[in-house]
Amino acid sequence: MCAGWLSTEAGWLGQTLGLKPNPLRRRRDRIEAVVLLALLVVALAVVPLGALTWGKASYEADVRAAATAAVRHQVEAVVITEPRMEVVGVNPDFEVNRYRAEARWSGADGTPRVQTIDVGAGGEVGSTIAVWIDDAGHLVEAPRSERQLRAVAVGGAVGVAMTGEAVCVALIACVRAAANARADKAWEREWEIVGPQWTRQQY
Repeated sequence: MCAGWLSTEAGWLGQTLGLKPNPLRRRRDRIEAVVLLALLVVALAVVPLGALTWGKASYEADVRAAATAAVRHQVEAVVITEPRMEVVGVNPDFEVNRYRAEARWSGADGTPRVQTIDVGAGGEVGSTIAVWIDDAGHLVEAPRSERQLRAVAVGGAVGVAMTGEAVCVALIACVRAAANARADKAWEREWEIVGPQWTRQQY
């Protein structure tokens, strides 16, 4: 469907730009064709290139962030209080709960730390939970894997490409609609002049 639409647009552009002979071609037709040609170039070349560039930059930024976060360590935290259930989301069919309790772990320097963390439905006093900490012993997010970094970059690039293509298609449709509206008005004005003369000639 998209290929057929592009083929139709390309044929119309070729005729309007003068690649095909057409005695009815007007200056405003050429202007419209140039604008549409520019939008097609953006949609077919600039947008994909921009999406690839954005994805590459996003991936490299995430890799640098992951390298910076390489000081994170995984340790075992021991649950020291009974878990408390908290409702974090409700919808007509079910509610979403989480279980939190105080847990204790030791930092890289051996200093004990105590903080409330998520322990899951099976958490209980004395059980252990794997957590990530920095060099100071503070809780941090787990570092992303290589697969996660690539997935984020690819997803972002696809999103940029789809958004850019949608904007270009919308702009092309707007330009065509505006041009057709102007052409209809011009035809009506010309018919107001030619129409009566043509009608008299018929009678």
